[in-house]
Amino acid sequence: MAAAARADSRWLYGPAPDLLLGCGGLYALVFAALAAAGPQIREVLPIGLLPLLVLFTGIPHYGATLLRVYERREDRRRYAIFSVWATLFVYAVFVAGVYDARVGSWMLTVYLLWSPWHYSGQNYGISLMLLRRRGIDPGDAARNWLWASFLFSWLLVALALQGDVSRGSYAPVDVTSDTYRLIRLGIPGEILAPLLAVTGAAYAVSLCAALVTLSRGARLADVSPALAVAALQAIWFSLPVVCRATGLLTWVHPFSDDFGAYVFLWIAMGHSVQYLWVTSYYARASRPEHRIVPYLWKAQLAGGAVWGLPLFLFSPDLLGVRSFDTGLALLVASAVNLQHFVLDGAIWRLRDGAIARVLLRAAVPEPSEAGPPARSWLRPFVWGLGVAYAIATIVGTFEFEVGIRRSLDPPDAGRLRSAAERLRWIGRDSADARYDLGVLALRSGDLDVARAELERSLALGPNARTWIALGSLHERTASWDAALSAYAEALALVPDQVAALARTASLYERRGDRVRAERALRRAVELAPERRDLQRRLARVQRRP
Repeated sequence: MAAAARADSRWLYGPAPDLLLGCGGLYALVFAALAAAGPQIREVLPIGLLPLLVLFTGIPHYGATLLRVYERREDRRRYAIFSVWATLFVYAVFVAGVYDARVGSWMLTVYLLWSPWHYSGQNYGISLMLLRRRGIDPGDAARNWLWASFLFSWLLVALALQGDVSRGSYAPVDVTSDTYRLIRLGIPGEILAPLLAVTGAAYAVSLCAALVTLSRGARLADVSPALAVAALQAIWFSLPVVCRATGLLTWVHPFSDDFGAYVFLWIAMGHSVQYLWVTSYYARASRPEHRIVPYLWKAQLAGGAVWGLPLFLFSPDLLGVRSFDTGLALLVASAVNLQHFVLDGAIWRLRDGAIARVLLRAAVPEPSEAGPPARSWLRPFVWGLGVAYAIATIVGTFEFEVGIRRSLDPPDAGRLRSAAERLRWIGRDSADARYDLGVLALRSGDLDVARAELERSLALGPNARTWIALGSLHERTASWDAALSAYAEALALVPDQVAALARTASLYERRGDRVRAERALRRAVELAPERRDLQRRLARVQRRP
C-alpha cells in the first residue's frame, strides 16, 4: 500500500508547522492547559475576550474561501451556482429570519448540525492529503473505514444536539439566544442513550479498523500525521459526547458540562488555523506571486466584510429589529457559516484536478486563465468594510467585557451607560445593558430614565425579565392596567415565568378578582413547589369568599 515519496513533498511547510497547525498540535497544547488549569485560564481570559482571538483566526479563514471563489473572474464563473445563486438563497433566508424568529431558528438549527460535519469533513480531507503526500494509497477499505469514523463522530454530536434536554444535554456546545433556538427532535433519554451507545461503538470499531488497515505495509512515521488528525477529531467531538453521556472524565474541564461554550471557541480557532494552513499553502503554491502576509491580510479584510455587512445593515437602528446580543450576532453567524460551508464544499475537494495538483504533490502552479480580479470599485469597499468590522469587534469586545460585565459588580451606572452608548455607535447596542441601566434607575427611583432604558431594551429584543421590570415600574406609578399588560407580555414569551405569574396574581387580588388570582397562583405553585410564600398566598386566596 505504501510507496516511496519524495522528502520535499511530504509536508506543506515542514514537520513542525504542519504538526502544530494542520495536525492539531497547537490545540493539543491548549487542551492540556485547559485540562490542567481550566478555571484559572477562564478567569484570566474570560469568554468575553475570546472574540479578539477569533477576529485574527476565524475571520480570515472565511476570507480565504471568499478569495478562492471571488477574486478571479474565471473562478467566479466556474462556481457561479454556489457563489451567486446559493449565496443569494442563504442570505434571502437570513433576511426572512431577521423578521421571523421561526425562520431564523431553522437556519440556526441547520448551521449547528452542519458545523460539526464541516469540521469533520475537513479533518477527513486533511488525513487523506497527509497520507497521499507520503505516497500512501489508502485503498478503498481503509478510506471507507476512515470516512466512517469521521461520520460516526459527527453523528454522536448530531444525536446529542437532538436529545431531550430536560435532564441535561450531552452536546459539546448548545448555542441559543433569546430569539433563536435550536429546533430539537427531543429524543427521550431512554432512546437516546442506546443510540449513543451504538453510534459510539460503531465509531470505535471503524476507527480501529481504519488504523489496522492503514498500518499494513506502511511505516508508522508515514501514518502518524493522519492518526494525529483522527485524535484531534476525537477530542473535539467524540470524547466530549461520550464522557457527558457516561459521566466519565467530566472532571476534565474541556469535557465538563459548564465548559462547553468556552471550549467550542477554542475548537473553532483550531479549525480556522488548520484551514488557513491549507489555504495559504495552496494560494502560494498555485500562484507564486502570492505572499503569505499580504494574502492573510486580504483574507482578514474579506472575512471581516462578509461578517460586517449584515451586522451593520441589519442593526436595530437601520433595517433590523434585534440587537447584536439578542439574536442578530447568532443569525449572522448562521448565514456566514452556511455560505462558507456551501462554498467550501464546492472548491476544496481532492478529486478536483487543480486542487490535487497542488495539495497532493510538490508545489506545481495551477494553470490559470487571464482574468482580472474583482472590480476596482468593489475592492476598496470590501477592504474598508473589513477594517470597520475589525474596529467594531475590538471596541465591542472591550465594551461588552469591561464596560458592561465588569461594571455590574459593583454596579457603576456611569460606566455602564458610556459602554451602552459606544456600542450603539458601532451598531451593537445591547438589550442586556439597557435592561441593567433600567433596573439600576428603577432602584434609585429615577422612573423616567428607567422607563426609557427598559423600553429601549424591549425595542432591541423582547425579553420576559424586561417586561417584568417594566411592569414593576408601572406598579410604582399605580398604572395597574399597564402593569398587567406588561406581565402578560412576559408570560407570552415565557409561559412558565413564576415571577410574572406571582405579580399578575397580586394585581388580580388588588382588583378583587379571586378566580384569576387563584389560577395564576396555582400555576406558580406547580412550577415552584418549594416556594412556601406562594403556597401561603394561594391558601389565603382560596379561603376568601
